[in-house]
Amino acid sequence: MKLKSLFLYTETPEKPAKKSVISSQPAKENNAEPNSYISNNISDKNSIPYLSGKVSQKLSENLNFLKDAFETEKNFDLVIREFNVNLNQKPISAFLVFYDGLSNKEYINRDIMKPLMQGAVENKKNTNLEDLVYRSLLTQAPNTKQSNIQTIIEAVGFGNCAVFVDGCTCAFVADIKGWSSRSVGRPVSEAVLTGPQEAFCESVMPNIALVRKILKDPNLIAENIPVGTRSKTPCALMYINGITNFDLVAEARRRLEAIDADYIFSSTDIEMFIEDSTLFPLPRLLKTERPDRAAAQLSDGKVVIMVQGSPFVLILPATAADLAETAEDNYVRTTEANFMRFVRIVGCMLALLLPGFFVSIVLYHHESIPTDLILAIEASREQMPFPIVLELVVMILAFELIKEASIRVPDPIGSTLGIVGGLILGQSAVSANIASPLLIIIVSISALGAFSAPSVSISRALSVLQFVFIFLGAIAGFLGIALGLFSGLAYLSSAYSFGVPFLSADSTENSMAIIPPIWRREKRPSSLRTQTIEKQPHISRKWKDGDKNE
Repeated sequence: MKLKSLFLYTETPEKPAKKSVISSQPAKENNAEPNSYISNNISDKNSIPYLSGKVSQKLSENLNFLKDAFETEKNFDLVIREFNVNLNQKPISAFLVFYDGLSNKEYINRDIMKPLMQGAVENKKNTNLEDLVYRSLLTQAPNTKQSNIQTIIEAVGFGNCAVFVDGCTCAFVADIKGWSSRSVGRPVSEAVLTGPQEAFCESVMPNIALVRKILKDPNLIAENIPVGTRSKTPCALMYINGITNFDLVAEARRRLEAIDADYIFSSTDIEMFIEDSTLFPLPRLLKTERPDRAAAQLSDGKVVIMVQGSPFVLILPATAADLAETAEDNYVRTTEANFMRFVRIVGCMLALLLPGFFVSIVLYHHESIPTDLILAIEASREQMPFPIVLELVVMILAFELIKEASIRVPDPIGSTLGIVGGLILGQSAVSANIASPLLIIIVSISALGAFSAPSVSISRALSVLQFVFIFLGAIAGFLGIALGLFSGLAYLSSAYSFGVPFLSADSTENSMAIIPPIWRREKRPSSLRTQTIEKQPHISRKWKDGDKNE
């Protein structure tokens, strides 16, 4: 069912139709009258649902319209059940519609069908029929009255059940979603040794509940923003009222509502639609599968976006200090956290610059290393048939090929493939005089450095950027690498993420290089301009102050 073509009316002028190179069929009928809906499938174009887009008092008009709109002859999983409501000992015709597999049929039978068919409620006070059905006969708690046909059809497509009763100008939409979904599991890409072992799933509501369970703050807001003109994918915009900057929330909401795409499938789609620049090498939005990390970022005054169908949530804005942080940093002692961060930063620098420095030294700067080492390098390259740049690029690409292959195959085979493939490939390349042993060491160290990156996105970005520095080193040596670093830092200095500088220089409490003890994290990042700056008083360890008084 093409919902956009069935029910499409906007008060903004329609864009001119583009010529199709696929079909030469005449254009579909178009009616631009206010509050009208277009559908070539609707047989009765004089019915109230077609002309006004509202539910008709005549049950037959609603039934025929929905049968045509949903194309029941083709959709075998759509269920339309006709029955009679027992009211004042007089049967009233009714029907309900839902998708088999999306709605919970047990709830339908127990909480909707049984009360309506066996309720036998007498209307002694001459109560309105709609109110009587809504209050007395429908026992399903998440239940709303809807009169807009398009809204009803969208709700049915998302797993709800719609009940129509003859004489009512609205439908009763019950939230009884019953599709199969993955339960809360363990984090995979952000696993930690000492922290919580919960991860987000593919459903928005359980994900919101995981965050609320951690924060327990009544000021935590979760706005529902459907994205996608056809899919209407639910997105939850979460922030803490009283902490988060209003301008940041408004900008995030504006970008979400301005997305004009038919379908949205994951948080990655949202990320590419709302990020400031798609050509930026590093991510400007954090992506996490951990509820505790999302809750911590919310407490700092950031915004979280959850997308139905994706186990990863987006955190915005993201700065360089945020990208350097891992979930493990918050669950170990300060000394350990700082040491691990130092190792990660060194590993990222090795992954980015080591191959380029190696090429520069071999081609231009022999004097920068000891004589014995340069003689050993030249001796190992005497029988090499290819230039050093080509050897390095081929070996890095071979390692990337092994890495991709180990990811795509099943887990028991993947680990074996990565170890055995790397050993066999490296040994064979050295034995066949295709690559020197020192070059294999350089490639291995740079690969280990990329694996030490805080996230998969940064690791992939480093793997791509290292080729840039290889060619800069091959062209101009250390000068080329220096120009590349200067240009990159200049570009990063001018980059923004939702109005926040990417290289924002906060105090030592939120430093990129140093992780302070938790009792010194007194303020939120100044670059966010939060409504409440302080997270805790200057002396948060009151027992320390008590010892001094004694």
